[in-house]
Amino acid sequence: MRTLIFGAGPLGVLYAHLLHEAGVDVTILARGARFELIEKRKLVLVNGFNGERANPGFKVIDHLSEDDNYDLVVVLVRKNKIHSVLETLEECPRLANILFMGNNVLGFDAYLDKLPAEKVLFGFPGAGGGWDGDAVEYVDREAAKEDRMPIRIGEIDGVQRERTALIQALFEGASIPVEVVDDIDGWLKYHAAFVVPIGMGIYRHDCDLRALAADRKSLRLMVGACKECGNVLNESGYTKRQPFKFNLFYWMPEFVTAKIFRGIFESRYAEVA
Repeated sequence: MRTLIFGAGPLGVLYAHLLHEAGVDVTILARGARFELIEKRKLVLVNGFNGERANPGFKVIDHLSEDDNYDLVVVLVRKNKIHSVLETLEECPRLANILFMGNNVLGFDAYLDKLPAEKVLFGFPGAGGGWDGDAVEYVDREAAKEDRMPIRIGEIDGVQRERTALIQALFEGASIPVEVVDDIDGWLKYHAAFVVPIGMGIYRHDCDLRALAADRKSLRLMVGACKECGNVLNESGYTKRQPFKFNLFYWMPEFVTAKIFRGIFESRYAEVA
């Protein structure tokens, strides 16, 4: 599949690199300084666990035209940029399939106002990272010796189609595991219900994860808020708690869950992601 990664953030460049290394015809859309950085082959990817470095060799463009033709567009941008991205994609009728990956609690109406439903599907990445000068430091697994974390993808109506299998095969051919979700709207809402209180806990400690890990009161408040958000979703009709392993979270005592989070916040994975 001829693939475009729309967005040159840490995850965009990571997935473009992995797909390119697997022989996929992949291009990334970048603008400004990041376009120049990638075009001049000065971008460096750094594995957050072992320090391994790579200089990606994928193609880069700085704009889309209405005649551009891609089998798959993977959109990896911040939520506050989605409106302008949708306007750009609306002007490009030859784009076959568009996979939006990222947090989404408001549903799909804004996307379907701009794009045909048959072109669109949604998902969530399985990695994290950030910029450090001209380098992207990333983690794509929770521990150095564990398997790579999966990305999640799903059709709006939950029906798996031929393209769903093709997209799954594309990523898995690059050793990126894929989990196909039959209720991607519910999955994304439960994910947000889980991570928003965590984010508030992190901000409460000025993004110092170890300070949060040492503050038992904040951890208990954070865990309680996560459970409350999930229970609200459940009462609102989203009865399938997702991902499945999060089901354990809702019945474990808060002090147990807080201890688990303490270990996560003290890990190298959390520091980079």
